[in-house]
Amino acid sequence: MYLIPGINKEDHNNYVLYFIENISDELKQEIRNRLATICYGVEQTQSNCGIYSYEETVKDFIHRYKTQKDKSESRKKGMIGELLVHVILELEGKYSIASPFFNMEESSFKKGFDIVLFEEDSKELWITETKSGEIQKKQKNANSAVSGLINTAKKDLKKRLNSNEKKLWLNALNAARIYMSNSDHQKQVVLQLLGEISNNVVKQTTSSNQFNVVLSSVLFHPLSDSMENKAIEKKYSDVVKEKLFNKTFIIAIQKNTYTAVYNFLESEIQNEL
Repeated sequence: MYLIPGINKEDHNNYVLYFIENISDELKQEIRNRLATICYGVEQTQSNCGIYSYEETVKDFIHRYKTQKDKSESRKKGMIGELLVHVILELEGKYSIASPFFNMEESSFKKGFDIVLFEEDSKELWITETKSGEIQKKQKNANSAVSGLINTAKKDLKKRLNSNEKKLWLNALNAARIYMSNSDHQKQVVLQLLGEISNNVVKQTTSSNQFNVVLSSVLFHPLSDSMENKAIEKKYSDVVKEKLFNKTFIIAIQKNTYTAVYNFLESEIQNEL
């Protein structure tokens, strides 16, 4: 089934696969409609300040893409991959996002968790870690590459969620305040939940098995060698068996290249740059 034209979707109970076949006109429009909110947050973009316009957001995105302290290709892939995860989460609407894409303090990657999500039905938080990249030399196909990315996301969250590091949760609290609308009833619930976690962090009583996590991978690799649901199901089962987290959900995305998204954004304002 198609999420929207250009994005094919395979939906399963505890994981979902997305194949981005092309940057369709529909996907381009969704990016236009959502980019400012994704990058800055609902509360900021509702202010109608010109700095939060789509055009200015694209300029900021391109600036961050080109001038990061670490200009490596892996960081650029990470930036595009996380943007795609944000867009897909917005399109799906299963979770409410409680953290902006941009780091507000400087033009580097934001510190802390990639994305904090809130699930209205269960009133639970989900901590998301996204890993993006291409197939590595020792990986024989898309299945092994995606599994490797998920495994890296798992290890990172295991480390962070067991660290009792106060700064992580201060960043999460500030991000929710910035991102979510003051008129949204979910905002106070999210802040309350994050506050309770922060209290436990101060007491040094948190551990990774108390948290719900979304392990997200974005593989840039030709779709002629597509990841398969059986590989993602096995990786999900392996993670659950480790009992590292309370609940686990996996998002696996595959796209041919990472440059097409950037090229689209640059083309949007090429006459102004």
